[in-house]
Amino acid sequence: MLRRSRRAAILVAGLVAFGLACAAYSLNRRSHDAAALEDAGRTLHRLISQRVDQHDAHLTSLSALVQAAEPAPIATVEQVAASIVRFYPRIVGIDVVDLAPIPPRSLLDTADPAVVAEEARQAVGSNLRTRALDGGKLLLVKRALTDGVGHYALALVIDMDRLSASDTPLPDRVAAHLRLIEQGKATAEPPPAFSADIASRTQPLRLTLTTSAPDWPLPPPGFLALAGLLVALAIFLVDRLLEARSAAREAARKAVLAEQDARLAHAGRVNAMGELASGIAHELTQPLTAILGQAQAGRRLLAQPDADQAVLAGAFEAIARNARRAGDILGRLRAWISKSEPQVENVDLTELAGEVVHLLAANAQSTGARLRVGGDGSRPLVRADRVQLEQVVFNLARNGLEAVEGRDGERSVTIEVGMQGNDAVLAVRDSGPGLSPEAQARLFEPFFTTKPAGLGLGLALCVRLVERFDGTLVAENAADGGAVFSVRLPRIAGEAHQEAAE
Repeated sequence: MLRRSRRAAILVAGLVAFGLACAAYSLNRRSHDAAALEDAGRTLHRLISQRVDQHDAHLTSLSALVQAAEPAPIATVEQVAASIVRFYPRIVGIDVVDLAPIPPRSLLDTADPAVVAEEARQAVGSNLRTRALDGGKLLLVKRALTDGVGHYALALVIDMDRLSASDTPLPDRVAAHLRLIEQGKATAEPPPAFSADIASRTQPLRLTLTTSAPDWPLPPPGFLALAGLLVALAIFLVDRLLEARSAAREAARKAVLAEQDARLAHAGRVNAMGELASGIAHELTQPLTAILGQAQAGRRLLAQPDADQAVLAGAFEAIARNARRAGDILGRLRAWISKSEPQVENVDLTELAGEVVHLLAANAQSTGARLRVGGDGSRPLVRADRVQLEQVVFNLARNGLEAVEGRDGERSVTIEVGMQGNDAVLAVRDSGPGLSPEAQARLFEPFFTTKPAGLGLGLALCVRLVERFDGTLVAENAADGGAVFSVRLPRIAGEAHQEAAE
């Protein structure tokens, strides 16, 4: 659950990082596009201002040419006009209108004389008049004064699209618009991305740049793929790092628990050594007594001249067998109380239960209790340290003997061995008073005990030892009275059982 929550948090953080990366790209792209549009607008504004100044210069030159003679040298004006139109494509027409006749007459036939005459009559002195024409054209009109009287009007027809054309490409999805500023006339237009009035006293024009690009441009697929890959890699690395840290902490915790288990187990074995002394003494008494009896019998046989060699051989074999048994008992005691590492092997639970019964025979006799091995007749094998598992069963059986000590009626402790599914079960059942609710709730807590002189380490040690071999230890009250402590361990399959038997 904790790992799933941690990974969910890492994934959310990765998605947030991916979103922030996309937002940062969009913000940077937006700033870059805005700066590029501003630079393009300023450059185009300067270029149009220069072109507008050229219009003033052309009109001034043509006005001087018209005023050079009376009547005006129209042929010369036409040649100059043709040259201007050829070199300045944005100027699509130049005309000279004679204002004297009614109606006024166009001398070059490139503009509407009535419109030119109307604008010329509104001109004050030599001021220049501007007027927007249909088709995106701009009309510039200037009167040419001769002896103080303006008999002629000069007209330039400007293509607004060509006037606003940039020498360098504009940014993508950006369009330039140039329009005449008409006093007292408002236009409903969306706010442009760039707007600036042309710096001209005679031609009130306004340049605007608009863009169809979105306010927040989306990152390109390549950026999304790269950002997604980097975020996924970061998520993976962070998850692996946290997993490694978690594994290291878990390993450290298990190491501390293992060390505590070792100390607890050693303390329990040392504490139990005194209580085991009587059982060990009883066990050693039998083989030593047998050794002594066989040795005396052999000595008497040797004193006879016709001693039976077969009988002597049997006596010596009995001596060796009992000596080995005594050595095994002492070796088990030494391993039990030492702090050696577990030696995992195949253990026959029925055989182990019989050994515990032999060890506790003296205790059972002193308490007047009957200690025996029962079960369904199976001989399940488990993988465990024989000495440590024997210690668990010994502690449980000894606790059962203490529970029935001094009670009226039958005093019995039974070690039942059987199988349930893939598990081997060893249950120690006694006919004692059973477990109180308080004791049952805290039974396996370290240092909790119901014995006046107990340390409270025995059952806690048993639980740790059983869990070390992937088993469980539970305690409950039997239906017919007394307590039942059940050890459940994974048993070895049939092939392993057969191999162990061979």
